[in-house]
Amino acid sequence: MGELQMEKIKNPGWLLVALFLLSFSSCSYEQEYVRGKEIRSKARHAAVLPLVNLTSYPHAGRIVGDLLTTELYALTDFLLMERTEMLEKLKKDEEDLDVVMEKAVALRVGKQLGVDTMIFGSVTEYRYKRGLDEDPVVGISVRMLDVNTGRILWAGSQSETGGCFWFCEDSLSRLTQKVCNALVRRMIKKAY
Repeated sequence: MGELQMEKIKNPGWLLVALFLLSFSSCSYEQEYVRGKEIRSKARHAAVLPLVNLTSYPHAGRIVGDLLTTELYALTDFLLMERTEMLEKLKKDEEDLDVVMEKAVALRVGKQLGVDTMIFGSVTEYRYKRGLDEDPVVGISVRMLDVNTGRILWAGSQSETGGCFWFCEDSLSRLTQKVCNALVRRMIKKAY
């Protein structure tokens, strides 16, 4: 072994510093399925349902659904049905939109609303993780359904733990915006 290699083994300080820095970085996992040709084949008139809240955090599904809608407005050319218009059209049936997780229900609601695309899904994590610092954790799963064909055009999921290095603060809302932005950007990249 050379002198330099022996020095690295004797002084593993660089390894400890690297491990320390990695412990403060955020962790994430994502998965995506996109039928890009079908998404870009026509202008999309879409409705975004409140996501199903599978967490103990109150209204997490509505919060994440609103942030996802904002990202879709900002990053796509979809014509999105406003939430109030959607609720007015569905009010007579008193559909509980917070539990629309099944494709069949989303298909029925999409036909009732007169849109060609439904975006629905669930929030699987929305909390602060306890530890030395309380880091935000967000997990989202979304699907885009073509109402006319009944086919899923996009399915994406992402789970991420926030966290900042040293003196910054990270919030659930900011991490959620980041995750929604990443989901929509990946869909656009693969579709267009």
